[in-house]
Order: sequence, then C-alpha cells, then structure tokens
Amino acid sequence: MEKNIATIKIILGVFLAVLVIYLLNILSTIFIPFTLAVFIALIMQPAIRWFKDRKVPYGVSISLIFLVTLIFIMGIGQVIYNTGASFYKQKDKLGLQISSKTKGIESIIERIPGLKFDNTNTEQILNQVISMDWILQSTKNVVATVGDFTSVLFMVLIFLAATLGGIINYKSQLRYLTQGNDERSSNVINAFEKVQHSILKYLKVKTIVSLTTGIGFWLICTLFGIDFAPFWGFLAFILNFIPTFGSIVASIPPILMGLIQIPGTGSIIFFIVCLALIQIIMGNIIEPKIMGTSLSLNMATIIIGLLFWGYLWGVSGMILSVPLMVLTKVILSQLSDTQVIVRMMGELPKN
Repeated sequence: MEKNIATIKIILGVFLAVLVIYLLNILSTIFIPFTLAVFIALIMQPAIRWFKDRKVPYGVSISLIFLVTLIFIMGIGQVIYNTGASFYKQKDKLGLQISSKTKGIESIIERIPGLKFDNTNTEQILNQVISMDWILQSTKNVVATVGDFTSVLFMVLIFLAATLGGIINYKSQLRYLTQGNDERSSNVINAFEKVQHSILKYLKVKTIVSLTTGIGFWLICTLFGIDFAPFWGFLAFILNFIPTFGSIVASIPPILMGLIQIPGTGSIIFFIVCLALIQIIMGNIIEPKIMGTSLSLNMATIIIGLLFWGYLWGVSGMILSVPLMVLTKVILSQLSDTQVIVRMMGELPKN
C-alpha cells in the first residue's frame, strides 16, 4: 500500500512539474515582470527599511526607488544610442581599416595557385551593410523593443508597488500565512531569509565582479586604441550577469574590433590574452573565492538552470537563472521527499 502511495505521489509530482513549466512558458509576459519585481523588492528591502526607520513616508521612498530605476534604464538606453550613432559616423574609417587588413590577407591568398582575392568592394559592402536603410530598420526594431520593454517595465513597477508593501513586514505576513503555527512559521521565515541573503550576496558579488571586469575591458581597449572602449566595458559589465556564456559573448565584439584596428599579429594576440586573463581571474578565481559556499549550487546545476530558464524566458531568464535556482533549492529543501534533488543541486562537502 505504501509503495502504491509513493508511486502515485511521484506521478502527481511529475504532472505538477510539467504543468508548472507549461504555465511559466505561456504566461511568461506575467511571470517575468512579477519575478523581476520580487527580486527587486528583496534587493530594495534594506533601503525601504532604512527609509521607514527615518520616518520617510512610504510613497516618497517608493517614488525615489522608481526614479532611480528609471534613470538607470534611461542611462543604458543613452549609452547604446550614442554608441550606435558614433559607429555610423565612423563607418568610413572602419572601411579603410578593414581594407588595410584585407590587403595583407590578399597578398597571402594570391600566392596560392588558382585563388584570387578581390578587395575593391570592401568599402562598398560596408556602406551597404551600415546604410541609412539599415539605420531606419534598426530604429524600427529598437522602437519595437523599447515598446515591449516599456510595457514590461510598467508591469514590473505595478508588481513592485504591491510587493514592497508586504516585503517590509514579511515576518507578520508569513506568520499569518502559516496560521500562527510557531514551528512552521519559524521554518518559513528562515527559508525566506536564506533566499534573501543568498540572492543579495550573489547580486552584490556579481555586481562587483562584473563592474571590475567592465572597467578592465575599458582600460585594455583604451590602451590598445580600440574604438568605443567605454561601450565594450559597459557590454562586459552587463553580459557578465549571464553565468558562464555571458563572459564569452562579451569578449567577441572587442576582439573583432581588435582584429581590425590593432597592427601586428603579436599585439593582437597579446590583446586577446589580456581580455581572457581578466575573465579567467575575475570569473574563475576572484568570484568563487568571494562567493564562498553561500549559494551551494554546483556548476552542472548553474548550467542546467541557465539553459532551462533561457529557453523559457530568453535573456531575462538567463540573467535570473541563478537566483531562481537558489529559490528552487530552498523550496525543495522544505519538502521531505525532495532531499535527494537538493543534494544533487549542491556542491560536495569539502573534506
């Protein structure tokens, strides 16, 4: 009888998991802003509490948080717009640099019997690629993206306003939900505080590491004379929040620019090595040392979470993958039947 009950529980658990994944996918337009709002509320809780302790009205504190968020987002948009405009203005210069580079390749290829390299249309091709039509089409795409983002941001702000009020008095809220059961309330409150502590520490460490990496990219690109160096540093800062693959993607654009603008093969190799060293030192040495075992997620879990949430929610899911996996692990740790999964998600204890 007990075996039958266990089998039924497993089957129901599988069906429930499939249903949850299905709902997360088809209702992503709701769940993404809600999840963002919850994590922002967790991050902002200390600031809200600081305002509350100093008798600042709730409406004023929320307005300040919204204002800072909007300024940050507008700053990102301004950086991207300015870089795009500068890139378009310097397309002729880039065309000449590409032509200069391809002349060396041409001389090598022409030594091979039967092969011929045509370098005369390089500037024409670049003008066609970076043309006014391309700018207009890109503008339309950006406007559409901004429109979608604006609607998401609006929903995030609505959810955030509703969430921040409850997050300040989370202990009272959780005690009410657990119907005054002291032991259960204590477990739920401890789980909530564990999630908050882990997410806050992850974001704090990730921000420091990403900011340091971005500054490093900026300085190296500046020293080697790469155009748009501040933007490549900014891009490295943003993409480093995506675990594992973000740092790789962030290295590709400045390396391509280096291949075009840096004279000499040795200098190009040294430039690539410098960028790689920053990523290795910050991502594989500094970050794990600072992070410690607070997250207790192994690399396989992080990669699986990145792929899973990226498939469901795109780039937003990739950025939120680690906090979501931490949340998942804490929830599963409260269930007696999922302890094996919790242990599989964590790191092996050090002897």
